[in-house]
Amino acid sequence: MASGSEDNLCCPVCHEIFRDPVLLLCSHSFCKACWQQWWTGNPTECPVCKRRSSLYDPPQNLALRNLCEAFSKEQTESPSAGSAGLCSLHSEKLRLFCLDDQQPVCVVCLHSETHKNHSFSPVDEAAQAYRKTLHQLLKPLQEKLELFKDIKGNFDQTAKDIEVQAENTEKQIEDIILTLQMFLQKEEQVRITALRTDKQQKTQTMKRKSKALRNEIEALSDTVTATEELLRTEDLSFLQRYKTAAEIVHSFTLSDPQPTPGALIDMDKHLNNLPFRILDKMRMQVTNTS
Repeated sequence: MASGSEDNLCCPVCHEIFRDPVLLLCSHSFCKACWQQWWTGNPTECPVCKRRSSLYDPPQNLALRNLCEAFSKEQTESPSAGSAGLCSLHSEKLRLFCLDDQQPVCVVCLHSETHKNHSFSPVDEAAQAYRKTLHQLLKPLQEKLELFKDIKGNFDQTAKDIEVQAENTEKQIEDIILTLQMFLQKEEQVRITALRTDKQQKTQTMKRKSKALRNEIEALSDTVTATEELLRTEDLSFLQRYKTAAEIVHSFTLSDPQPTPGALIDMDKHLNNLPFRILDKMRMQVTNTS
């Protein structure tokens, strides 16, 4: 149980430092758990002043809670008064350092059986010597630490360089692909234009030949029809018109129209090895650009 100046920080029920204190209307405080346990058996009165209370869950006493937490923290972290620098066995100041046991001792320990035949050194001299030793032991670690920091710096810089390289390379890839796309679009337009020109020329040639043959067909058809009609006339009329009709029939050329070589589109001309020809042309352009 706490005592003295700590009494004001103790719960009247459990007599320990307050834990989650609550505040009643009568101004008395209790641990929350203590109050709820008390209230269950005596639900209408304060344990101190017996004043009636109907609150099972009264408000927290925040100021008291903060004060108790600070006090508990100080008690945990602070050593007992006068214990620092004193021998735990003889309550004497620790003025010597046992080199065999590697621990501080007092002058009484010097003559004890525990440290019999041990070597001792004044605390300040031992501290100075061991500081020097520890400094020497620490030096390689310090150097290693600096080396690791430098290597880490190189790693970090390399990571940044990788980011920059990736961005630049990605931009170059996009530019190259865009250039190739533009080249292919231009090449497509050129080759389609060539195909359409070929188509137009051949189509016009066929239309011209068809028109000429149509005129010959019309003339020949008229002559055949007229001659057939003449053959159906009376003898006298037939004989009178025969000479002229025969001359007209004889004047027609009876040779058949010849097929036109190369009339169709030469598809091989436009398609044969097209991917390889485009790649070669593309390669030459890239070489000339480089």
